[in-house]
Amino acid sequence: MKDCEPTNLQFESVSGKLNFITRCRMWGRNGRQFMILSVMATMLLLATIIAKMPRDGAGTVSFTEEQIQYLQQYAQNEDPQPPHHHQPQPQPAQAGPKERSEDLKQRVGETCKALNISLPLTAFMMAHMHFDDARKAIYCFVPKVACTSWKRVWMKMTGVVPPDKDLATIDRYSVHTRLPLLAGNKDKAEKLRTYKKFLFVRHPFDRALSAYKDKLEHEDKASAYDFHKEIGRRIEKKYRGSAITDGHHVTFPDFIRFISEPGFGTFEQRNEHWLSMHEICNPCAVQYDFIGKYETLKEDADYVLGWLGAKDIIGPFPSSDRPFHARRYDPKYFNQLGHKEKLAFFSKYMADFLAFGYDFL
Repeated sequence: MKDCEPTNLQFESVSGKLNFITRCRMWGRNGRQFMILSVMATMLLLATIIAKMPRDGAGTVSFTEEQIQYLQQYAQNEDPQPPHHHQPQPQPAQAGPKERSEDLKQRVGETCKALNISLPLTAFMMAHMHFDDARKAIYCFVPKVACTSWKRVWMKMTGVVPPDKDLATIDRYSVHTRLPLLAGNKDKAEKLRTYKKFLFVRHPFDRALSAYKDKLEHEDKASAYDFHKEIGRRIEKKYRGSAITDGHHVTFPDFIRFISEPGFGTFEQRNEHWLSMHEICNPCAVQYDFIGKYETLKEDADYVLGWLGAKDIIGPFPSSDRPFHARRYDPKYFNQLGHKEKLAFFSKYMADFLAFGYDFL
């Protein structure tokens, strides 16, 4: 197919570039052609977005020239030395939670426009939103982004538990079942229009690694859903031909391959614990007032509690009772992945990487 050959790439619009990616996925879905062409098209998308971003430091997209070169070398099947990604991207000294959030909100708007993302606001999305009528606030929770801690906070804020309740003693079943959801509220449209809204995000790879460690590497005995039986078995059968371990020995590369497959995805591939963050909270359709990050959780969470007038009630933001420390540079996991798995993951979660200002590696 001539139109998929990377020899004369000229596009009149971003949508044309996305159509290019789609055609080439269909052509080389299981081959190296898909990786090469998707990365080249991604580079064009990045160039479009970078050109639109402000140059004032905080608003600069977080893909550096060194990281883009690294991606291009991956596309050529080289094995370059990783860029110095262990150093955090510098932020202006005065940048605090509010300034970082404003930068993220601008990024989201630019990315939604550049990638032409237009998702309907569904009941599934509103089933990830808790509301507080007293404070006129809505929190959209993303699994694996401190949502259990935030739900415990929300229970005390909204009076579901007594004000003197120790948050650490609230059991996980209550945390995930006792809070009302916006999806079931008759005034949901009005609340969405008038209430303050916020969400927290996390590096896509860290979040996926945390989900793997929590749900498949270990056993989540607190969950009523058997991740090993319902998802682990499917992954083993798909990539090994049989589920001889009953889903209890899913490898990390197979998990990444499973969740990164092109297309809309199956029910299991779209589980909320690894579904793209923009598909859960839909920031392309919902105008959030604050976007915080897991990487700056304490500072951002304390800011939100003050913004909501709840610091006196809550005190310091609670730490997780079951932390699964997940760092994308942990060689135990990251070094298990080959070029194909890394690039497929980036392609699948590209909107999250760009919208929320995360680097690829």
